[in-house]
Amino acid sequence: MKWIKKNKYTCIAILIFLLIAVIGYKAVKVFFPDTKAAYYGDRLDNKVKVKKSVYEAVKAKISEQEFVKEVNVRENGRTIEIVVLVQDSTSMDAAKGISGLILENFSEIQIGYYDFQLFIKKESASENNFPIIAYKQHNSSEFSWTKDRDKTESEG
Repeated sequence: MKWIKKNKYTCIAILIFLLIAVIGYKAVKVFFPDTKAAYYGDRLDNKVKVKKSVYEAVKAKISEQEFVKEVNVRENGRTIEIVVLVQDSTSMDAAKGISGLILENFSEIQIGYYDFQLFIKKESASENNFPIIAYKQHNSSEFSWTKDRDKTESEG
């Protein structure tokens, strides 16, 4: 007790330091969670695998269309993103027909697990109606499209 009375300022400084250390530790845990944990949390547990050959088959099937220039397929979490570059002369209806080719190579389990995004763009960026984007949620049976962006007469 004598020591505490003699060194009361030192004891107060030690207590304040310990208090700040505990609060700092808790703040770090709150603002910087465990970096070893998966980026997507546990949403990808029991993930349905897709073989690379399936992606290659999708690319080949889409590339068979004469107006398609390039196809890229990538998996991002539970989303499969397909980017298609088409010729400038391609009509919107022909481009939208690509969505029917995508699901043919995936199993029902894969279709029920993954969301699909389809981005269709033209070589030149001057086309008003492009890029067009389609999205199919894993619960949905078909793709939904961005609204057609035809110019109206009032827009000039």
